[in-house]
Amino acid sequence: MLDRRAFLATAGAILITDTKSSLAQTTPSKALRVVVIANRYHEADGLMAAICNQMAHSPNLSAPYNVDWPRWPRVLSNPPAPPKDSGMPRCLIDVFRSPSDKTPTATMEIWCIDDLANTNGVSSAKISAMDQITNFTKPPSTPDGVIAFGTAGYPGLPSNNGCATIGGTIFIHDASNGAAGGWSWPGNMDMLIPSKIPASFFSSVAADQEALVAINLEMISPQNHPASVLQLIIAADAVGISSVNIPAGAQYCDVDTNSIGQALSHGAKNIASVETTHGVIRSKWPDAPFVFVTAIPNRVCHFPDEASGIYAQEFASSHNAGVALKHVIPYFVSAIA
Repeated sequence: MLDRRAFLATAGAILITDTKSSLAQTTPSKALRVVVIANRYHEADGLMAAICNQMAHSPNLSAPYNVDWPRWPRVLSNPPAPPKDSGMPRCLIDVFRSPSDKTPTATMEIWCIDDLANTNGVSSAKISAMDQITNFTKPPSTPDGVIAFGTAGYPGLPSNNGCATIGGTIFIHDASNGAAGGWSWPGNMDMLIPSKIPASFFSSVAADQEALVAINLEMISPQNHPASVLQLIIAADAVGISSVNIPAGAQYCDVDTNSIGQALSHGAKNIASVETTHGVIRSKWPDAPFVFVTAIPNRVCHFPDEASGIYAQEFASSHNAGVALKHVIPYFVSAIA
């Protein structure tokens, strides 16, 4: 393992470019509040698998506690699984700046929008569902940091399937072209929306070659068209595109291609993910430092043939993004502290 680690480092294998009340009170009063929000069940399951695995535990993180997982959609069990209290995170994890610290700098909450409500993919319903995250603390509080987690397509022909991407800037495009009843973030549509995360976050991660190699070594290759090298793709100028208000029956390839064109025409230089929800999460707490941590199971326009409904593709990719999050969260916390 040491030889392989040294080889990867040399080869540059990493690319750098009340019940509610009582549960909430377990969070140290002085610790920062960081919320990680996945969109879909399967995305959150891959994340939980990565951060709850004792074999690859990060010394900068506590063991997960107040764990409420697995969460089962009622339609998937017979008889139906008993309902969960949806207004709870899947777990809490304390984050330490260094393994020797005794007091956590932050507590990370793992949430999933699918756990909170059946939104049917409607952006406005996702916004309403996330009210439960604000209301989790007593009194309700805005998070000190927000991380959007999910799966997305990666533009271009070369495959990055199985890789994870991290960036801060969001571009939201209305795929319905302003149809009545659609969701919008006034003053922020079709423009690059930078994060309030300090640039030191990206530079600190980039400088930690040991952590980057560790991410590589813990990633799992997906089944279809995997990247030649599984790696974390992170850059301060990385842009995540969110296509919202997608009309019923629309072809995602057409929607995503149009959104990419719009982003490029508005100055995007480094598009790192194309999906539906990161921008919606970004809008919920507009003043909080924000990054997206995105799993890449497929290339843009190849979701049907590379990822759709394929466990070995979707799980591996979400797991790999969870691995990346586990290693970079101390840097995120340091940047916002």
